[in-house]
Amino acid sequence: MSTRICLVALIGLPAAGKSTFSSWILSIPQQQFNVIHLCYDDFLPAQEHTLNAEIELKLQRSKILETINLLICELNENAYIARDIIKSVKLSENVNCHDFIILCDDNNYYRSMRYKLYQLCRQNKCAYAQIYLECDLKLALGRNSARPDNERVSEEILQRMGRRLEIPNSAKHRWEENTLFLEECDNFTIKKASILGFFSKSLDKILQPLSQCVTTETMMSLLHQLDLLLRKRISEILQLENDLAERSKKSKMLIAKRKKLLQEVRKKTEKESISIDDLNMYVHLLN
Repeated sequence: MSTRICLVALIGLPAAGKSTFSSWILSIPQQQFNVIHLCYDDFLPAQEHTLNAEIELKLQRSKILETINLLICELNENAYIARDIIKSVKLSENVNCHDFIILCDDNNYYRSMRYKLYQLCRQNKCAYAQIYLECDLKLALGRNSARPDNERVSEEILQRMGRRLEIPNSAKHRWEENTLFLEECDNFTIKKASILGFFSKSLDKILQPLSQCVTTETMMSLLHQLDLLLRKRISEILQLENDLAERSKKSKMLIAKRKKLLQEVRKKTEKESISIDDLNMYVHLLN
C-alpha cells in the first residue's frame, strides 16, 4: 500500500482555536488516517521586538520547513514517524493505514507562509489543504487575555496580526481552493463528519511537480505580471501606515526590494521554470 500524505496549514489569529482543534483531532478514535500535530511554538523562540529576533524567527521557520520535508521523506520511504522530532502523534486504529495528515499548527497569517507549504507538497507529491479558523479580533483578544502569562501574546502584536491576516481567497489564488472555513466554534464535534470528510477528500488531491519550460515570451509576461502584483502589494502595505514620515521611508525600502525581487526572478527563469502561482510567493516577500 502506497503512502499518502496531506499537509494541512491551520490559519487563524492567536487564540482562534488552532491548538484546541488539533487536540480535538488527536483525541478522536478513528481508522481513516494517522494524525501528526506539528506545533510551531515547539520550535520557535519567544517573540521579541528586536532585529536579531526577527532574523532568528525567519531562520527557525526555515528549519521547520526542513523538518517537515524530512518527515515527509521518512513517511514516503518507511511510513515511519520521527517521534524524536514530532511530539504529538495519533496512530490510526487500522494498523495497515498508510495515510497521514500533518497539521501545521501556526498562525500562517501571511499567504506567503502558506505558499511555502504548498510548494513543499508539490515538490514531494503530497496533498495540500488549509483550515481557516475564523475568529473575531475582539473575541481573540478576550481569550488571549485569559491565557497564562507565558502563553499570552501581546495585545499590540495580536491587533497587528488582525489587520494583516490574509484570508484564503481561491478566486485570486487558485492554489488555495482546497480550504475549509470553520466559523467561531467551541465544539468541533458537531462538525466532525464534515471535518473528517474534508481530510479524506484532501488525501485524494495529490499535487504533481511542474514540468513545463518557460519561453522568453512567457518569461517577459510573467515578469510583467509580477511587477504589477508587486506595485499593488506595495500600495496595500503603505495604506496601513498612518505616519507620513514612516510611510515615505517604507515606500523607498519597498521600491528597492521590488526591483531586487524582479532581478532575482529574471535570473531564476533563465535556469528553471516557474508558474503564475510562484509569483504569489515573491509578492509576499515584501512583507
